[in-house]
Amino acid sequence: MSVLDRFWEHDILIQKTIEIESNLYDKIEYLSENIYDASISKIINACIDDLIEKENVQLYTKEDNELFTKHSIILRKRSLDNLNLLKEKYGISVYKLIYIAIKNVILELEKEKKL
Repeated sequence: MSVLDRFWEHDILIQKTIEIESNLYDKIEYLSENIYDASISKIINACIDDLIEKENVQLYTKEDNELFTKHSIILRKRSLDNLNLLKEKYGISVYKLIYIAIKNVILELEKEKKL
């Protein structure tokens, strides 16, 4: 394994505007600013790649009082293509799959006491 395996191969980047639960976005922002040397978009791409790899597609209940805010993020085309495959397999929209991907990673980090 090369040290360069830590990086993604060059890919087409696509800007998308998605709604993300404010609480989750705040946690990603905290990770970006305080824990990892990565932008919010790169952290979200990593969450998506984790979902694609593990296919851990779980539905979460929506909090009644939680706000969803729109954010413009940059996604890798390869990740979007793989999300579309999951969309066909599970019948869940790409936007919901992105939400699930983020939620899975945040819950995992909270469980490990890293967040």
